This record gives sequence, C-alpha cells and structure tokens, in this order.
Amino acid sequence: AAFGYGAGAVMQALGARRADAVGQRGLTAIVKQPVFLLGILVDLASWLISRFALHTLPLFAVQTILAGSLAVTVLLARLVLNTDLRGPDRLAILATMVGLILVGVSAGAEPTGEITHWLKICILLGIPAIIALGIVALELKKSIALAVLSGAAFTGSALAARSVHFKDESISVLASEPLLWAVLIYAVLALGLHASALMRGRVGAVTAAMWSTEVLVASIIGAVALGDHVRRGWGIPAIVGIAITLAATLELARSPAQEFDPLANSAHNHP
Repeated sequence: AAFGYGAGAVMQALGARRADAVGQRGLTAIVKQPVFLLGILVDLASWLISRFALHTLPLFAVQTILAGSLAVTVLLARLVLNTDLRGPDRLAILATMVGLILVGVSAGAEPTGEITHWLKICILLGIPAIIALGIVALELKKSIALAVLSGAAFTGSALAARSVHFKDESISVLASEPLLWAVLIYAVLALGLHASALMRGRVGAVTAAMWSTEVLVASIIGAVALGDHVRRGWGIPAIVGIAITLAATLELARSPAQEFDPLANSAHNHP
C-alpha cells in the first residue's frame, strides 16, 4: 500500500505535467490524462489494501509504514520526473528504511477484537466533530489545520476499519453496519480536507502535518483504545522506529520532489 501511494502520487504529477506540455491546464484537462486517472486508481487500490492490513497488524504499524510512501514518491519522482534529490533526502530515505524495519519487526500479529460500545460511539461522533472543525478551518483559511484534520480523518477511517467485524457477510448486514459506513465517510472527509489544504498551503507543510497527525494519533489511539502492543522486549525499538520514520517523513515532505507544480518545472524538461 505504501509503494502504491508513492507511485500514485508520481503518476498524478506526470499527468499534470503532460497536460501542461500541450498547453492545457486546470482539473478538467488533467483528468483527461490516462496516467493521472491510473494514479487515482492506484491510490484507491492502495487504500483498500491498507484496510486489509489493519485486520492483522497494529494501527501504529500500518500508519507508520504508510508514511514511508513519501520515500517512494521522492525516489520515483527522481527517476520519472527528473526532480532534485538532495543530500538530506538520501539520508531521510535511508532513515525511513531503518525506521520501518524497526516498526515492522516490533509489531507482531495483532488480530482484531470486539470493541466496546462506547468506543464505537466515539468513532461515529468523530465524524460530525471533524466536519464542524473543518468548516471553521475553511473559513479561517488555515491550511495546516485542514491538513491536521485530514490526518485525523484518515486515522478515523483506519480505526473504523480495524474495529468493524462481520459475523454474517450478507448484503443486508453489511449495509446496516455503521462502522463500515464510517470507514467510507472518514475517507471522503480526509480526501476533501487534504485537497482543501493543498489549495491553501504549500504541499510540503501540508504533507508533513497530515502524516505526522496520522502516525502520532494512530500510535496513541491504538495503544489506549485498541490495546495494540508490540512484541515482548521490543517496546523501545518500536518507539525509536516510529520517531525515526516520523523525522524522516518531515524531512522528505520538504523535498523538491513533493512540489509537483508544472509551472515551477518546465514541461519540456520532462518529456
């Protein structure tokens, strides 16, 4: 899923560049590019894969590993879009690999279990809360606040996906499960808030705020509400791995490879 997110971002950027190369700009022109639409489909597939991962891994592990998609984006952008790869980017990519290895090894299999009625209510109440805060952030035009709320919504979707259980997989049971709808509603909110944040702020700062929120909130909620734990004796390595990955993510969010602006990078340099 992390690789897919990174590849999808580069595909969408490539679509934007191709549209700009033929003198077409705007969302309507970009969505006509097949590679852009393919990038959207890859993102969707990655999201679905990550939902399945949540049923066998702790929440903190899944969200931290997904944050590693920034390293994939930077590497692929260097190869496909000919973006700059700074010295700090190389170190951050290496640090991401080290951090994710620590997180992956420390996170044992974590089968999902039944959650309390109150936790289910809290998950559902989070939807109107994020909507209300999102409206305020939109009115104030605060891109970082929108990015933080986007990260919280993505975490809400992950939390709902990890908490949902089906004893009967009939269509009627699936349609009546509120947590399943919460997974989808949170995802739509997250995408909308993220897009709004990108329209109002720099992509690096927005990306850093979103992924930082996802990793930190997922780690806290997973430990407190879901009882997620690490392998015996691997508590400190897990914390170190999360910290390393988070620091590397913040650095990679500042990489020139994240600034997918066709006007800033002449299209004729990227055939």
